[in-house]
Amino acid sequence: MLASKIHQEFANKILQFIASNDNFLISSHMNSDGDAIASALAIHMLLTCLNKKSALIFHDQKIDKRFDYLNGFKNIIPYKKELDLSEHLPKGKIENAIILDVPGYGRLGDVAEILPPKDHLIKIDHHPLEDEMGIIDWVDVDASSSTVMVHEIIEAAGITIDLPMAEAIFSGIVYDTGRFSFSNTTARDLYVCSKMVVIGVKPSDITNRIFFENSFSALKIIGKGLCSLENYLDGAVNVVYLAHEDMQKNNQSEIEELANYSVAIRGGMVGLFIREIEKGFHKVSFRSHSNVDVNKVAKAFDGGGHARAAGCRIDGKKEDIISRIIAEIQKQM
Repeated sequence: MLASKIHQEFANKILQFIASNDNFLISSHMNSDGDAIASALAIHMLLTCLNKKSALIFHDQKIDKRFDYLNGFKNIIPYKKELDLSEHLPKGKIENAIILDVPGYGRLGDVAEILPPKDHLIKIDHHPLEDEMGIIDWVDVDASSSTVMVHEIIEAAGITIDLPMAEAIFSGIVYDTGRFSFSNTTARDLYVCSKMVVIGVKPSDITNRIFFENSFSALKIIGKGLCSLENYLDGAVNVVYLAHEDMQKNNQSEIEELANYSVAIRGGMVGLFIREIEKGFHKVSFRSHSNVDVNKVAKAFDGGGHARAAGCRIDGKKEDIISRIIAEIQKQM
């Protein structure tokens, strides 16, 4: 299965940019997930193969430890105002950037403060475009993940994919397709992942690590979230809610699966997972198993994502937030 002509053109342009430059910042979105981490690490490995220097810098102060088996994970640097990059880049200076899985500046967090000029930056993303950020913006909304796009760049480079690189590619794709269960899963994903298995990736090891290894406390909170389930619009919309005191006890990434549980209800069209990450301030994850475009719902609250999975952040009390979101979903219905 060959990449399409337009994919090949973007991959070649990106490789030309890499060949002509050096000393790269690699980053992704706030609250980095499996696709963000894996695609960034895969690009980092590609640059290393091409004898290019790079520094991995994320906004997050804590990176999701479920992915610490990936090669290079320990090289990810949490952002801070005074960064010493001398171990990663000559003179510790960022000259260029590759930004992955980020539709716009607002999703980068504090890393946006250290971006080089636009003509020294490229973006690789599969979300609907929010901001044109670089001299090359490769946006493929038909891709399941940014990681599957990175694979095409690696293939175009003629790099032999070793096991560490294969594990990153498999992990990013399997995460963003929900173990190949989401509607964004295509033959492209299955083909790429099958090649990674031939290289030596063990699917059960990675899927168990990402999806089925939780702390005792996280499983207790997942249970509490399921007990909170409420339905609206005659069962068309289902909501999972966790208050601030519950969120303080757990790593957010460990309970993210509640977003998928919110829509795993027979007859449900839209699911919401709302968690109070600070007093009065909430993060909302939307899921859709219907023709309701939750990206449009999220955009009404300055969020975004995909038609079937999106998110936003919103201030207010639980009842008020749910009421406002339900009203917006009704518009999309």
